[in-house]
Amino acid sequence: MKPRFATIVSAAAIFAGLLLFATLVTQGFAPLWRTSIGQHMLNRWLQFRAHVPEGTVMARNGDPLPKMELPDLQGARFPLPTAYLGKPLVINIWATWCGPCLREMPMLESLAATGPARVVGVAWDEADDVRAFVQRRPLGYPVLVAEPTKSNATLLGDPAGVLPYTVLVDAGGRVVRQHVGPFQSADELAEWARLE
Repeated sequence: MKPRFATIVSAAAIFAGLLLFATLVTQGFAPLWRTSIGQHMLNRWLQFRAHVPEGTVMARNGDPLPKMELPDLQGARFPLPTAYLGKPLVINIWATWCGPCLREMPMLESLAATGPARVVGVAWDEADDVRAFVQRRPLGYPVLVAEPTKSNATLLGDPAGVLPYTVLVDAGGRVVRQHVGPFQSADELAEWARLE
């Protein structure tokens, strides 16, 4: 009986390995990144690759979002997360030159209009470029501007400067989760932004 069980387990492991290999060959690592485990591992790897020194102030799951103050497009300064406490907050870091960021914007607008969370875009870009972009393509959520520096990216939990990068903060200002790269659909984003 035991040899037959071992054969079944071996066959299942071989099948799973072949399925994983076929997925990687045909679709790359993207399907793995979309899982919560894949996102956690990717985020940890990026932090390691960015050489974040111990003790560096950085957005981390379960901790309060580090306080920072960023200007909007008119120059008024908003403290994050203090200005948005009381309701969950999705912070999306993007740039005008980032194609995946631009493709993700309609999903973020949909979430801002109907979702359970507020949405704030943080443009990791030059303020004049962001103003010109928003004049051509108005957004349905507020946009703040962060100087494109490693310290600003690190404060928001993205020391490697990957774009887009999204952070979910609960109503009390604690980081719930982070997402590296673009969302594939509005449903995926809405599910990710749901607090349970």
